[in-house]
Amino acid sequence: MTTFTSNLHVLLLGKFMSLFASSLFTFVAGLTVLTTSGSGLQFALVLLAGTLPRVLLSPFAGAYADKLNRKRVIITMESLNGLLFFLAGAASLIWTFGVPAFLIITCLLSIVSTFLSVTLTSSIPLLFDEDGLQRANSLIQSIISVSSIGTPLLAGALFKLLPISAFLFSSSLLFLIAALFASRLTFQAYEHVSTDQSTWDDVRSGFRYLKRQRVLWTLTILAAFLNFFFVASEVLFPIAALQEIGVSPLQFGFLESMFAVGFLVASLAHALPFFKIKYRLATVRTSLIVMGCLFIGPAVPLYFDFSVTPAIVFLTGFALLSGFFIIRVNIPIQLFLQTNTEPSYLGRVMGVLESLAMGITPLGFVSFGLLSEWMSVTSLYAICMVCLLSITLFAMHRIRHDIAAEKATVLAEVESAPTRQ
Repeated sequence: MTTFTSNLHVLLLGKFMSLFASSLFTFVAGLTVLTTSGSGLQFALVLLAGTLPRVLLSPFAGAYADKLNRKRVIITMESLNGLLFFLAGAASLIWTFGVPAFLIITCLLSIVSTFLSVTLTSSIPLLFDEDGLQRANSLIQSIISVSSIGTPLLAGALFKLLPISAFLFSSSLLFLIAALFASRLTFQAYEHVSTDQSTWDDVRSGFRYLKRQRVLWTLTILAAFLNFFFVASEVLFPIAALQEIGVSPLQFGFLESMFAVGFLVASLAHALPFFKIKYRLATVRTSLIVMGCLFIGPAVPLYFDFSVTPAIVFLTGFALLSGFFIIRVNIPIQLFLQTNTEPSYLGRVMGVLESLAMGITPLGFVSFGLLSEWMSVTSLYAICMVCLLSITLFAMHRIRHDIAAEKATVLAEVESAPTRQ
């Protein structure tokens, strides 16, 4: 078995175990808080406890990923999560968990998982060669999609049947299995630049490095804005579907699942040679323009006064296409970041990117939540579409020479490659 195949199998299995464990607890914690307290505010606090540490700690997690042995960090963080859930499971046998307990566990999980996620993401270029990066990234996205579809279904079915301790001990076991898988990863050697700087200085040096790389910095800022408008979709889509069009909760659940299906199909498709991305920056540009045009989709049934059934058919197509093009944007951005960042800065670059992308999320929820009270959904969708297209065109104009240079480089490599007999 080649190193690529071995790493791929180990990484995918470990990633699935880890994702499933954290998603299992997150789903059960949120459901428990809602059913026991009935408070939307307390539920929001649990969500905030899972988000805030990632925003604040991601740059520092990136700095430590660059400083320390990545493999050791991954194994340690998976093991710490396993220990956390084992102790929480043991405590749940003695005490009845209330909201404070779930807040503490969620916050600790988020802290450990931030260091795990940033280190693992920045390690991908050190686990696979450049030719295998697209396939690896695509299959990782498919694992994330499968987990997001399967975990709520399984947890929802077992929620009333099993005590909270069963979920906690199950998550503990899954994290420990993920740690065992991580111990089997084989990393490529790279030049590690030792430094006596403080962690804060390491974070600042990573930020300065990113700002010096014009294309990387442009893509980072673009990713933050994209996240802002994806949040707009999360706020506006339920309003459009449930309140304006009048679909039932069951029908809405079906439409929501179609996004995940679109992600899964796109991820698996991009693992095939047919969807090999030659021009990464050009693919990002085309896909973002298509996504900008698609963004108006949920407003179309409102503009043309569709009845419920035609609206569901239309929105199903919209969800599947959106899922496909989100992956079509994400994968080439990931590939460009992974192949154009010095290995000794990978952690810090990924940390800053994750912090910026997630940091803008709360602002998006608050902004579009308030705006939806004052403006019609159709107007908001139209404004968002125009803003998204404008930001995309501005960012792509800024790196237009780099897009042309990348195309020229790829064409030159193809022409210089030996012709097969």
